[in-house]
Amino acid sequence: MTLATAGFAIWGATVVWMRAHRASAPSLEAAFLLSSLFSMPGLILGLLTLRAKRSWLLFALVPIAFNTMLLVLPWLLIWLREHRSSLQ
Repeated sequence: MTLATAGFAIWGATVVWMRAHRASAPSLEAAFLLSSLFSMPGLILGLLTLRAKRSWLLFALVPIAFNTMLLVLPWLLIWLREHRSSLQ
């Protein structure tokens, strides 16, 4: 969860930076790449805890879902922004 929190902190800082000063803010792609450096190891570590005991399944599902969401949702946001005109 610590790695996922760090990944979401990067997204939060990027969004605040974009609202405050859009010209110098990093792109969404850069934020996605930087946050992925935290979410991928977090997802892998979450999956590795599943082999320990079945009783840890519920506890392990929280970081697995959080890190998976951190990888999928930004990618989806970037894809939708690029293909917005073709979807209408």
